[in-house]
Amino acid sequence: MMENFLRKWNTGVEVRKAYRNWPLWFLNRWGLRWPASSVQISIGGAKLVGPNNSETWGTVDQIWRQKVYTQYFPILDGYRVLDIGAHFGFFSAFAAFQGKDVRVVSYEPSSRNFNILENNISINQKQSQVQAFNFALSDADGKSPLYKPKDHDDSATLFAKNLSHTDAQVFSEVVNVKQANAVWKLYDRYDFVKLDCEGAEYLILCSLQDDVRRFRHIAIEYHGDPGPIKELLNSKGFTVLSLVSYSVSPWCAFSEMGMLYATNNEY
Repeated sequence: MMENFLRKWNTGVEVRKAYRNWPLWFLNRWGLRWPASSVQISIGGAKLVGPNNSETWGTVDQIWRQKVYTQYFPILDGYRVLDIGAHFGFFSAFAAFQGKDVRVVSYEPSSRNFNILENNISINQKQSQVQAFNFALSDADGKSPLYKPKDHDDSATLFAKNLSHTDAQVFSEVVNVKQANAVWKLYDRYDFVKLDCEGAEYLILCSLQDDVRRFRHIAIEYHGDPGPIKELLNSKGFTVLSLVSYSVSPWCAFSEMGMLYATNNEY
């Protein structure tokens, strides 16, 4: 009991240090959300907007306070950062705040998410650092339905089967899809790569083939068995430093979920 109390106490202390409007964080945890429809979260010098729900607060908290993507690889001055599955742009904004001359390239297929992403970049005056594209990446060019369960903006997927367990209403929109080599349009290498694309991670990495070697550090939220991703990265000269499993949401069909962190042995 004491251990649980200390954990909650330490979290509270961290939250008060991290957030300028920290009372709203606690209200959200208690299910009290005001204003009801949207919120502006102040953290780390940034102002981040999104729907005022647990998903928005949870995603900001993971990226900015818990640093789930950057716990092994900090983003340094001059880094080129690739954000695949950018959602509302919370990680893109985070990366842009981390150092001088950091440049970020973001991909987000959902039109709703992309509009919020652009708003976040504009509010924080990071347009010169972040270039965002409104399409999905995969192994071929084309168009595809993008499926999203109601009230889960961060779970949009190109694969309907991934949502086969949900009883919630599933919405879809047709989005543009580009073959993954589109990432080289602006830069010929990336120092930090974040992939969170709801089951498309392996397809993207396979599609890039040996060009994966142009990545220095990779943080992937994997969906399904991470074994093939780990094997592919090992074959391209990476060392997988850590695999951290998550509990799987009951409404999604993924057998496993978690984080995979890998670094290029050639750097």
